[in-house]
Amino acid sequence: MASLYKATAAICLIALCGLKSEATDAPKYKFTAEVVNEEAYVAVNLVRNGKLPVHIKEVAKDAVLAEALKKKIETDGQATENTCKSLITSNLKTIFHHIFDYQATPDYRKLLQNALDEGLTVFKDKKTVNPGNEWEQIWETDAGASLAHLLGSNSTTIACVIGKCSKIESAGTGGAGGGSGGRMITHLREGRSQADGGTSTEKAALFCELSPAAKVNKAPFSEEYYGGLIARTASLKEMTEDDLKAPSNDGVAPGAIPAVLIAGFAALLAAASA
Repeated sequence: MASLYKATAAICLIALCGLKSEATDAPKYKFTAEVVNEEAYVAVNLVRNGKLPVHIKEVAKDAVLAEALKKKIETDGQATENTCKSLITSNLKTIFHHIFDYQATPDYRKLLQNALDEGLTVFKDKKTVNPGNEWEQIWETDAGASLAHLLGSNSTTIACVIGKCSKIESAGTGGAGGGSGGRMITHLREGRSQADGGTSTEKAALFCELSPAAKVNKAPFSEEYYGGLIARTASLKEMTEDDLKAPSNDGVAPGAIPAVLIAGFAALLAAASA
C-alpha cells in the first residue's frame, strides 16, 4: 500500500511540475520582417499628394534605409500578446506604424486609408480643442504622431517593411525522461486547448521610415497643405498614379508662363520702335 501511495504521489508531482513549467513557458511572440511591394510606395505617395491642390515632396524607395529598418524590427525583444503591440517601443514609435490583420498580400491602400482616417481624426480634434499648441498634443497621440511622420513635407526617401507578429516555437516537454508524466501533461494541454475553443487572427504592423524625418512637436507641413488634406474626399482606392501630378495654375501650364511673358515683351518692343 505504501508503494502505491508513493507511485501516486510521484505521478502527481510530475504533473504539477509540468503544469508549472507550462505556466512559466507562456507563448512568446516577436516581429519577423517581410518586404513590401511597389504598390506600398505608390500608396504612400497617394496619401501624401493624391488629388491634393497643394503638394509636398514625393518620396522614393531607399534600399539602404529598408535594410536598416528590417534590422530595427527584428530585435531580440519578445511579447506575450499575439499583436506584438508591446514591441513597438521608443525606436519604432518614432516612425510610421500601423497594426492590421495579417495577409500574405496586404491591401496597402486599405490599411493606409485606415491609418490616414485615424490620424486625421486626431488632427481635427486637437486643432479644434487646442489651438496654439495643437501639434504638441497631436504628437503625443499614437495615431496622430504616426501620420505626422508619414506626411513630413521635407522627406524625400522612404523605406517600408511589414513586421509579422510570429510565435516563437519552443521545444516540447516530456522528452526521453518524461515517461507517463510527460504523456499526462500532453493530455492536460490538449484538454485545455480544446476547452479554449477558437483561433486568433494573426497580426502584423506596417512600418515606414522617412528621411529627413519630420520634427517632433512641430507642424510637418503648411496650413495650405492641411486645408487641402482635410477637404479631400477621394479615397486612396479610387486614385491612380495620374492623381500624383501637381495641379497647374489657372489652367496654364507652368512652362507656358515664360513664353507668354516673352511674347508680350516682344510686342511692347515692336510698338515702341514703330
